[in-house]
Amino acid sequence: MRLGFNTRALTRAIIAVAFIPCSTRGLSAQSNWDRYVPGTLSAVMRDADSAIRASIRETEASLRADSTDKLPSQHFLGDQYPTLATVVYKGQSRAISKIRHELIGDWGRSFMRDSSIAADFHREYLFLEGDRLLWLPVQDRVASYFPKELRSGQKVNLYVMLLAGYYDKGAITWGFIVNEFKAVPAASTY
Repeated sequence: MRLGFNTRALTRAIIAVAFIPCSTRGLSAQSNWDRYVPGTLSAVMRDADSAIRASIRETEASLRADSTDKLPSQHFLGDQYPTLATVVYKGQSRAISKIRHELIGDWGRSFMRDSSIAADFHREYLFLEGDRLLWLPVQDRVASYFPKELRSGQKVNLYVMLLAGYYDKGAITWGFIVNEFKAVPAASTY
């Protein structure tokens, strides 16, 4: 009796196994790029700012009517505002701020029951949107491509989500995360 095998079936099986994700960590942030809506981070901050300040007013009113003390507080947003924003890469980075790192970890713990998402973010990068400078945390894996694909002053499309905001003394520290980018090619000259 001769043993044989179907090479076509074997090839399909190998390809199918190759496409099975090895890890689901970070998958929720990257599972569907189509959900990222073209827009500006300034518009996202305006919308989320009003939601956070309304939440603070409601909380204070329920605690005591004459409250004027506004204690620092975290605010996790129901809408993650998946946004495809065009900004200018400034070429600078720094260690992620403690507040932003905690926001990412606490969001993961609250919504995914796993704070390990924060382990993917160690640096924040400087971008310019209009006349506003923004320090945004970028996934380490994504940022590893910046030196190869971006130069200071270059336009870039960022896939950004807003997870939370940290309110303290009237100011809000935004908990954005950058999940992907595409360099905008320089305009051709003829």
